[in-house]
Amino acid sequence: MTFHWLDILVVLTYFLLILFVGFYLSNKKKSKSSSSDIEFILAGRGLTLPFFVATLVATWYGNIFGIGEFVYTGGVVAWVCFGLPYYISAFLFALLISKKIRQSDVKTIPEQFEIKYGKSAGFISSFIVLIITIPAAYTLMVGLIIQLFTGWELWLCIMIGAVLSFAYLYTGGFRADVLTNTVQFFIMYIGFAVLLIFSIYSYGSPFQLADKLPAKYLTLSGGYSWQVILAWFIIAFQAFVDPSFHQRCAASKSPETAKKGILISIAFWVLFDTLTLLTGLYSRAVFPSINPLNAYTTLADTVLPIFWKGFFVTTLLAVVMSTLDSYAFISAVTIGNDIFNKFRNKTNNHDTTKSLIRIGLIITAIVSVVMAILLPSALQLIYVTASIAVPGLLIPLTVSFFKKYHLTKKGALIIMLISSGISLIWTFGRLFTEKITIMGKLFWEIEPMLAGISISLVLAVLLVRKAEGNE
Repeated sequence: MTFHWLDILVVLTYFLLILFVGFYLSNKKKSKSSSSDIEFILAGRGLTLPFFVATLVATWYGNIFGIGEFVYTGGVVAWVCFGLPYYISAFLFALLISKKIRQSDVKTIPEQFEIKYGKSAGFISSFIVLIITIPAAYTLMVGLIIQLFTGWELWLCIMIGAVLSFAYLYTGGFRADVLTNTVQFFIMYIGFAVLLIFSIYSYGSPFQLADKLPAKYLTLSGGYSWQVILAWFIIAFQAFVDPSFHQRCAASKSPETAKKGILISIAFWVLFDTLTLLTGLYSRAVFPSINPLNAYTTLADTVLPIFWKGFFVTTLLAVVMSTLDSYAFISAVTIGNDIFNKFRNKTNNHDTTKSLIRIGLIITAIVSVVMAILLPSALQLIYVTASIAVPGLLIPLTVSFFKKYHLTKKGALIIMLISSGISLIWTFGRLFTEKITIMGKLFWEIEPMLAGISISLVLAVLLVRKAEGNE
């Protein structure tokens, strides 16, 4: 992409705005009625409906380049795989789990495991949560976007992006995350809406666009097998174990806020998915031979004028940084509150947990930057890590919120270790076997997520029992 000085100014203004909100406003609005720990981890449990929706919606779209790639290569099936199943999963989560999380009064997923299944389960779940929250992939993406308009070395861009994304979390905690997410929420919708408007102006309506696309791009299957589509529907249930969902429900002002917030968020996800789908299809129709990862940036570079081109780069930054911030803070809380906190002597110092979380944030930043620099293919970690973590957490965590069902401490540990272990073995099995061998066919024809979930469901049938004395 080529940039005018005005485009660069827009990007710089975005960073200044985010830093102002993250450092100044987040500290100005701190709650004085809650403990230091609750304020830092959950913004005093005072998250109102508008802020709940803004932060949840913004956090959900970090892999924006992957979305563009899927739309560019598959068409409407990208919505079938990346949209529809997640709406269903979020809807069920809102009805079944959201209010229970707020009513349980726990702060994190590992705390819920410890209360229901004991210290060992809580400790193990901490490391499984870390697998899906260390934000190396998003740190890399922010670095790539900064490199897009600066031309600097990637390692330097990664470090700059990490500092700009992590700094205000160190002082403002979850409240800083929520307030910056809210700004990013508005930017992401404006940016993609403007891109769609200019695409329509340049190339005609979406109905005219249809004639320039391969026929399969407008079908629900997109040429994919039903097994692949089914796998995406199963993967979508990671919403039930997604720490960002749980954290926001725990931080909501009331159980009803959590439920309503998720239901309203689904409507906003539908709107944003419509914008990303249509702009991705415009890119495929107009530029049929580009790198799919560049679907949005190539279209933006072609149709957007000065200022709006810079604003769209800001949009990409907002989308990725909103997810990076949220997962970075969850990782920090997991390290500080759920792991390090177990090894210290309890004192009356209310700031001790906060200090440990800040140490966790530094560790998260270092690990994320190192992984992003050493593993430029870290984008794939989003899928791989979810495949390992979700099978081990899904059943025990869901059961823990229902008094009607019972799972023993030993049973929870068995499901966690075996299910995630199978997915891990499956993932590594793909690295060391060829598709032509018998074992290789097994590893490559069945997704790691499906293997782990299948084992988890079998173990659930064997180990989960209806609790006595509960209707």
